[in-house]
Amino acid sequence: MADSQIIITVEGLTSDCEDTIRQTLERINGIDRVIVNTENKKVFIEYDDEKIDEQFLRETIEDEGFKVK
Repeated sequence: MADSQIIITVEGLTSDCEDTIRQTLERINGIDRVIVNTENKKVFIEYDDEKIDEQFLRETIEDEGFKVK
Protein backbone atom coordinates (compact mmCIF):
# COMPACT_ATOMS: atom_id res chain seq x y z
CA MET A 1 0.00 0.00 0.00
CA ALA A 2 1.53 3.29 -1.11
CA ASP A 3 0.05 6.15 0.83
CA SER A 4 -0.08 9.55 -0.80
CA GLN A 5 -1.65 12.84 0.19
CA ILE A 6 -3.20 15.64 -1.79
CA ILE A 7 -4.91 18.91 -0.94
CA ILE A 8 -7.48 20.02 -3.50
CA THR A 9 -8.98 23.51 -3.55
CA VAL A 10 -12.71 23.47 -4.32
CA GLU A 11 -14.38 26.69 -5.46
CA GLY A 12 -17.57 27.66 -3.63
CA LEU A 13 -17.19 25.00 -0.94
CA THR A 14 -19.75 25.49 1.85
CA SER A 15 -20.70 23.56 4.97
CA ASP A 16 -23.72 22.18 3.06
CA CYS A 17 -21.29 20.59 0.55
CA GLU A 18 -18.95 19.13 3.16
CA ASP A 19 -20.84 15.87 3.75
CA THR A 20 -21.44 15.29 0.03
CA ILE A 21 -17.75 15.49 -0.80
CA ARG A 22 -16.64 13.46 2.21
CA GLN A 23 -19.18 10.67 1.67
CA THR A 24 -18.48 10.48 -2.06
CA LEU A 25 -14.74 10.14 -1.56
CA GLU A 26 -14.94 7.76 1.41
CA ARG A 27 -16.87 5.24 -0.73
CA ILE A 28 -13.89 4.84 -3.07
CA ASN A 29 -11.65 1.84 -2.50
CA GLY A 30 -8.18 3.21 -1.73
CA ILE A 31 -9.20 6.34 0.17
CA ASP A 32 -7.82 6.26 3.71
CA ARG A 33 -8.92 9.64 5.06
CA VAL A 34 -10.83 12.72 3.93
CA ILE A 35 -10.85 16.07 5.74
CA VAL A 36 -12.98 18.88 4.31
CA ASN A 37 -12.18 22.43 5.45
CA THR A 38 -14.91 24.81 4.32
CA GLU A 39 -13.14 27.82 5.81
CA ASN A 40 -10.20 27.65 3.41
CA LYS A 41 -12.07 25.71 0.66
CA LYS A 42 -9.69 22.75 0.76
CA VAL A 43 -10.13 18.98 0.78
CA PHE A 44 -7.30 16.90 2.26
CA ILE A 45 -7.19 13.30 1.04
CA GLU A 46 -4.95 10.40 2.04
CA TYR A 47 -5.10 7.61 -0.53
CA ASP A 48 -3.38 4.55 -1.94
CA ASP A 49 -1.71 5.70 -5.15
CA GLU A 50 -1.47 2.13 -6.39
CA LYS A 51 -5.29 2.04 -6.65
CA ILE A 52 -6.21 5.61 -7.63
CA ASP A 53 -4.49 8.77 -8.87
CA GLU A 54 -4.85 12.52 -8.36
CA GLN A 55 -6.73 13.03 -11.63
CA PHE A 56 -9.36 10.50 -10.60
CA LEU A 57 -9.85 12.32 -7.27
CA ARG A 58 -10.25 15.69 -9.00
CA GLU A 59 -12.71 14.25 -11.53
CA THR A 60 -14.74 12.59 -8.78
CA ILE A 61 -15.21 15.93 -7.01
CA GLU A 62 -16.07 17.64 -10.30
CA ASP A 63 -18.60 14.90 -11.11
CA GLU A 64 -20.44 15.94 -7.93
CA GLY A 65 -20.87 19.42 -9.45
CA PHE A 66 -17.96 21.27 -7.81
CA LYS A 67 -15.24 23.29 -9.51
CA VAL A 68 -11.73 22.15 -8.64
CA LYS A 69 -8.83 24.61 -8.88
